[in-house]
Amino acid sequence: MRAIMTLAIAVTLAACGRSEPRSLQYFESHLEEARDIVAACEDDTHRGDECQNASIAVETAEAREKFKRFRGK
Repeated sequence: MRAIMTLAIAVTLAACGRSEPRSLQYFESHLEEARDIVAACEDDTHRGDECQNASIAVETAEAREKFKRFRGK
């Protein structure tokens, strides 16, 4: 019984740990939030994989807009 309780507590605490970073696809769909994350990463108030995912999403979106302007659309 004691081992089961210990295991249950361990599983519960592990579930409360860090969550997965938001993906590149998430940030592509939420560009304003991605821009906020990029700004926070530059200020060192946000760190981790989300910085890279948000940065790539913003750069990709800006490149698409630039290409559209270049083509005149």
